[in-house]
Amino acid sequence: MQWRARIGATDGRPLGAGLLVDATRLITCAHVVQGLAKVSVTFPGVIDSLPASVAWSGDWQRLGDRGDIAVLELEAPLSVPACPFAPLDMLRPRDGRATYELRALGFPFGHEDVGTHVTLHTSQDRLQGEEWLEMDVAQAHLQRLDEGFSGAAVYDPVTGLVVGLVADAVLGGEQQGYLGRMLPLDTIRRHWEELDDLLELDWLPSRPRRELRRVFEHVQVDEGRAKLAVKRAFPTFIRPLPPFGSVWAAIRFVGEEMTGEDRLLRLLREIRASVPSRTGARIDTWVRRWVPQEAADWGEPLARPGPPTGSVMVRLDPMTRGASLELTVCTVVDGTQIGQTGPVRVRRDQVRTKVETHLAEQMRNVHDFEWMLEFVVPEGLMNEPFEEWHIHEPGAPRPRPMRSVPVVIRHMDRLKPLTVSRLTRKRWSTLRTRGETRPEQVGCGLPYGYQEFYDWIEDDDDLCAFAYAASPRADWLSAALDTGIPIMLWRRHDCGGVHTHCEPEDFLDRLTATVGSIAADQLPFEVMKLRKEARSPQAGHPNHCGLRLTLFWDDPERRPDPPLAMGSA
Repeated sequence: MQWRARIGATDGRPLGAGLLVDATRLITCAHVVQGLAKVSVTFPGVIDSLPASVAWSGDWQRLGDRGDIAVLELEAPLSVPACPFAPLDMLRPRDGRATYELRALGFPFGHEDVGTHVTLHTSQDRLQGEEWLEMDVAQAHLQRLDEGFSGAAVYDPVTGLVVGLVADAVLGGEQQGYLGRMLPLDTIRRHWEELDDLLELDWLPSRPRRELRRVFEHVQVDEGRAKLAVKRAFPTFIRPLPPFGSVWAAIRFVGEEMTGEDRLLRLLREIRASVPSRTGARIDTWVRRWVPQEAADWGEPLARPGPPTGSVMVRLDPMTRGASLELTVCTVVDGTQIGQTGPVRVRRDQVRTKVETHLAEQMRNVHDFEWMLEFVVPEGLMNEPFEEWHIHEPGAPRPRPMRSVPVVIRHMDRLKPLTVSRLTRKRWSTLRTRGETRPEQVGCGLPYGYQEFYDWIEDDDDLCAFAYAASPRADWLSAALDTGIPIMLWRRHDCGGVHTHCEPEDFLDRLTATVGSIAADQLPFEVMKLRKEARSPQAGHPNHCGLRLTLFWDDPERRPDPPLAMGSA
């Protein structure tokens, strides 16, 4: 077990521990070597004070951060054998063995020379935050965790197989030294993917696996595209996909979680369609070398009709009891769902806060796409100023208004297998055929009730879009929804029956002149432009038709996930 190392500063001051993973590289914790470019490595009783450089460090910046891993590079290869790694599931609780006794060699105060051992207990089910494994030291043991154990290999004392490294410990209070955390191998390889080259994985032999990883080593692909490739390759896979920090993470997921001898080729075929041609050629080379029997059927890259388009669907379902709503936010790209948060129950007064929070979690799925926001809501929420709410993108210095992307509202009942869904498809087909929206103007003073409004629409199959001078009356809105009208626009304004300040002719004339000749599919983008223009200090004015403008736009072919979704041709 000569691969266990002490990490020190170049002046000899001890910093922590590490482990040799191949002839020239060691891994330790990022906080052990924070702010250093050069360190000294000692293998107690074997080799003293070897110079090494910090070759790579994870995202860790402060206590509690993820990615507390660093890679050290020696100046020359060693003859010292590298550590052996355990199978990834070695710590899984099994019948008759709920926990595992493990060891670590650290270099705390008083033991800086040759180190001292601590006996630890943990198991795979003690995972915290999808990053750390909680571990403890039995009270009977004399040695506890302390400074100097950070970066130490955690290994099985029977087999000597490494299962992770010590990350941190409780260093104060009653639990001082008795409770700590380790980074398991699965976490380490998620941050430092080259570790996969050193592990025994049964889904692909080491040499072709190493070469395949290197094909994608410097290829930047948005997480949304990686998820889309997996979903397209495996359309019947219904479990939520984990975050993919890289293309290799998606490949590894498919290799370890999917079934079928051809699973890697299915994914590589999809990936090849979304990466630069140079990377595509390297994929072809890998296939010809390692899967020659499939090379003849490999064929040309998959042809796509155009760049992928995304949609984040915010769905608010009324609960059967009480005034609460059930919120689900999902990301759909080219009809394929690639991400979802929820469902969660929210109160009416929580809707905006919860929507903005859950939307932020979906932003990583749409970075690389043209996308829009679709609010699928009940009638009572259709007059909310959704486009004035905010997008809180992780990492961005400040939020931006939702009007920066196309925002539309849709009706929850249209997702149900009701007659109105067929009527909507029929009117949408009419819109597509004529290639223009042509909204019918509806002034505030129209003397129709629900039945007259319903009868008017039912009698005219060419009525497919309405432009209201103000927020539509509840009975008008209900009639339009019940007859399958797919497009409606209105300015959020309640005239209260007094039309002195509505200016319906002026507003409606300007609005219908602007959007009348626009194709239905392009209408959300045109309305987005109007909303932006209305707020511009150069082009905007108090009567601009883009102010407080709501767009109801219900494309029947765009469906979120089941159980209420209907199939479409």
